[in-house]
Amino acid sequence: MLTEALEGLAAAGGSAVVGAAATDAWHTARAGVARLLGRGDRSQEQYAIERLDRTATEIGQAAGGAREQLRDKLQGRWTGQLEILLEEHPEAAHELRELIERVRAELPPAQQSWVQHNTAQAGAVQYITQGGDINVGRGRAGA
Repeated sequence: MLTEALEGLAAAGGSAVVGAAATDAWHTARAGVARLLGRGDRSQEQYAIERLDRTATEIGQAAGGAREQLRDKLQGRWTGQLEILLEEHPEAAHELRELIERVRAELPPAQQSWVQHNTAQAGAVQYITQGGDINVGRGRAGA
């Protein structure tokens, strides 16, 4: 079972992968995630590259509102992959953290901060800015 900190790190990694697609940061994200997931196995690294390339292609081909829905879906998928990595190889946390920082530094300024609005049970609303502050407030569900 992952700690909350490692779950948050995996989520930040998933966000970085999806945020980097179709930007100058893609090469860094693609190579770094493939290396992390491959853990020294060239065939696993190549498999990760193929999946990453599919992600970038899907995002690049999506239009309008469908693109944001697809980004959310793919972010969840990559977060899950990174959670598995961290469960099996907790020592990879430092490498993932460094990769996220490198990718963020290469993103255009408008994309360096990814904001998510999550509605939690019982009407509690969380506003989370990755790479910045975490603000938790009370509100109505769907507000």
